[in-house]
Amino acid sequence: MQRTMSRLVLTLLLSAAISPQAQAQEPAQQPSASPKAARAPSVAADNPAGLKGLNRVVIGSFTVDVLDRMEATEQIGGIELVSGAPSDLVVTLVGADRSRYEALADAAYERFAADLTAKGFTVVSPDELRANSEFQKIAKADAGLSRDERSPAGSNRYVSAKGLPIYLVDETTMFPHTEIHVFGPKPKRDPYIGWGSTMGAGFARIGFEHQRAVAKSLGAPVLNVRITLLGGQAQLDRAFWKTAGTAKTDAAMTFVALYNRVIVVGPESGISRVRLSEDMSTEKLGELVSTTTGGDKALQAAGNTAIAVSRFAGAFIPGGGGGLIGAMHYSNKKTYEVRTDQATFEAALNGGFTDVSQALTAEMARQR
Repeated sequence: MQRTMSRLVLTLLLSAAISPQAQAQEPAQQPSASPKAARAPSVAADNPAGLKGLNRVVIGSFTVDVLDRMEATEQIGGIELVSGAPSDLVVTLVGADRSRYEALADAAYERFAADLTAKGFTVVSPDELRANSEFQKIAKADAGLSRDERSPAGSNRYVSAKGLPIYLVDETTMFPHTEIHVFGPKPKRDPYIGWGSTMGAGFARIGFEHQRAVAKSLGAPVLNVRITLLGGQAQLDRAFWKTAGTAKTDAAMTFVALYNRVIVVGPESGISRVRLSEDMSTEKLGELVSTTTGGDKALQAAGNTAIAVSRFAGAFIPGGGGGLIGAMHYSNKKTYEVRTDQATFEAALNGGFTDVSQALTAEMARQR
């Protein structure tokens, strides 16, 4: 009993010790991580049999997803609070002009089409695609308008190149055996689309099936390109805190694994995919600046102390420790901004996508 009480008292004291003054003190600035050595992006193919004999192709969708507000949550305990570990992390991209996203998507489309041509593929023009009666049926259902999505990862802005339809489909259901363990367990669902799109993913898959008629009439398999970008890193891993912590340091744009891909729909059954198999980060995108205020820390410290007191008291009350307070978790929310400018943002996107596009098209050529 005495040992149990000692542990409870220690937990209480550790949690209560996070006073507004203590939380206001940020750890000393850590040096920025040295730039990674440049290397070709890592790619992989799923169901590669569908890529055999690929020659004449048509780009049926080209979607760019910019995650410009990233959010991550993790349950932490009293000792982790003392060490400064975050429970909630928010990273917001500041300085990029959203009105330019469509133009950037169009430029990425042109880059991809040029890379396909350079690899020996014949690419059907957008005008020929739009004139196709089968494609016109698909376009009536989705005009490719830009849209915002709230997803488990944060806030996403989806834009389409050339006014093509946007298909938001859970990649983990389309290719369920794909293993991605970069930052933890295999995801249970696509973290970059909202619940509404996840529930309606079957309709998007039907859209892919309708593309088979387009592929037949044009004599060209349909390519569906998806580019997913993080405007900074919102991972609660040790690497993030070693390089960023609460300090002002460089931030990069990340092209995430799995969700940067080309889905290939042919005239017959079966769907193939070529994708990034590892995250690929660009060089400097901007400065990562802590925006957590002293007021935020004071409120969190008061709440954490109340939770600790409630749990401590509940330990000595029959049936205690339950209820709302007992179910609450310690909070240590930290907020950041990735501060960039339009020229730097566009250079990072264009340069990064050039590498991604060349890697994806090279793998498509290798598999045909």
